[in-house]
Amino acid sequence: MKHKISSLSELQVSALREIVNIGVGNAVTSLSKMIETGVKIEVPDFKVELIEDVPEVLGGAANVVSGVIMHVNGDIEGYIMMMLPEEAAQTICEIITHEENTDILTPLNQSLLEEVGHILAGSYVSSLSDFLGLNIRISTPMQTFDMLGAIIDQILIEMSQKVEHALLFDTMFIIQGNRTDGFFLTMFDPDSMDTIIDRIEKMI
Repeated sequence: MKHKISSLSELQVSALREIVNIGVGNAVTSLSKMIETGVKIEVPDFKVELIEDVPEVLGGAANVVSGVIMHVNGDIEGYIMMMLPEEAAQTICEIITHEENTDILTPLNQSLLEEVGHILAGSYVSSLSDFLGLNIRISTPMQTFDMLGAIIDQILIEMSQKVEHALLFDTMFIIQGNRTDGFFLTMFDPDSMDTIIDRIEKMI
């Protein structure tokens, strides 16, 4: 890896944040149509973390989360994940289904969470593709409910450990006045990170 992802310049970080904000803006429109009510999504913070530090940063490896995972391929390779604490996932499902005390593990609710994650990831990937001139595709979403450490370990196995850092975006959903917090995690292999940073450097 020729670039040090851990020491991105402020301009590079700003470019990545702008890409995410554009994607989030597109996702808001799609989600609002899906659930037929206004949605606001904010990304208040962006971090670059060593992959081994991610579970601790997000509350600990034993923290149980609802995850939606998608494989990224094309000009770059990796994974994108939307992770929600159980309470946040339940709140989102209850708002969409208008049910109380809903079970997030039912097929319907798992499908709803998959769709939310897929809309977010698809909008982000589309923004990344347009902004940097890359051909990128994402897989169909896979829903999981497990300890954070176990989910990340499984992704690292899939990637043959070819990842050192993760791009981590805090994500806040505001739906009908209800605020739920989660996070959006991208893990790209070193060659893919080089490709992204090369394109950003040419752009700025």
